[in-house]
Amino acid sequence: MGRAVSMRGLPRIEDHTTTSGTHLPVRHLALSYETPRLPGSQAALAEVATAALHSAAIPTWLARRLSEAARVSAQFIYGHTNAARYRLLITADDIGITVAVTDYDDLPVAGRPAWLDVTRTNILQQDGIRPGTDPLTRHTPDDGLRLHRTPDGHIRLGCHAPWYTTAGT
Repeated sequence: MGRAVSMRGLPRIEDHTTTSGTHLPVRHLALSYETPRLPGSQAALAEVATAALHSAAIPTWLARRLSEAARVSAQFIYGHTNAARYRLLITADDIGITVAVTDYDDLPVAGRPAWLDVTRTNILQQDGIRPGTDPLTRHTPDDGLRLHRTPDGHIRLGCHAPWYTTAGT
């Protein structure tokens, strides 16, 4: 059972280097960081993502790429939603590692949302989506950031890197 933690201000991470003793096991990792909508809160999400990813046992180039994706996603969500709170999500499993920012409040009673792809022309794509399947984890790593919406209007922006990703860009 998790514990609730409250903070009076936004965190500031001064140094992103880690020692060999601080690496996180990355194959099964779940991080959720929620922040209220405050000036600078998108920077806090980016800082938390950077610290967590650079502490994970993944290649440095991949940590940088995913950190940048988190920074851009946080700025996008902050600018495109009026939600009072939004969250950074970093998950890793046997398939790969996913970084996303969302305004969706993932309460246990709410269940899993139906995330639908949004095209470049802002149209929801509802074809080919199976219940319980997350479209963010079904694309190739070259696709970059992916925007999704729920039928009730929540948004999520993020990317997924499969473990077979071998080359840095």
